[in-house]
Amino acid sequence: MNIIISYTSDKPMYEQIEEGIRKAIYEGEFKNGDMLPSVRQLAKDLNVSAITTKRAYIDLEHEGFVYTVSGKGTFVRLDRLTELQDSRLTENLEKLGSCAEECRKAGADKERIIEIINEVYNDNRKELWK
Repeated sequence: MNIIISYTSDKPMYEQIEEGIRKAIYEGEFKNGDMLPSVRQLAKDLNVSAITTKRAYIDLEHEGFVYTVSGKGTFVRLDRLTELQDSRLTENLEKLGSCAEECRKAGADKERIIEIINEVYNDNRKELWK
């Protein structure tokens, strides 16, 4: 698991840790039941406080991505992954719809919006805003 923390970002460090762990889970780096690094070890590896790491683990547990066994550690929970992915997709599609509506109101034509979506899907973002 490779989490990169930006100390200059406006986003809190615990949220950056959460995003890194979520990304690793979504990309299949973990199997169900795999143990995450201890709070202290991850804090040391990322050069953040243990409180920051603990906050990320607690939030991920509330979201259903991990579970903690007292005295044993924190483990990946994949039994709800499909449900979590569906929820994330629905939320993002709603955002995309709102964004497309705002672009239409600002004068962007349908073809330009579709072109931008195609650029993102083709991972060809260098041409995105030309």
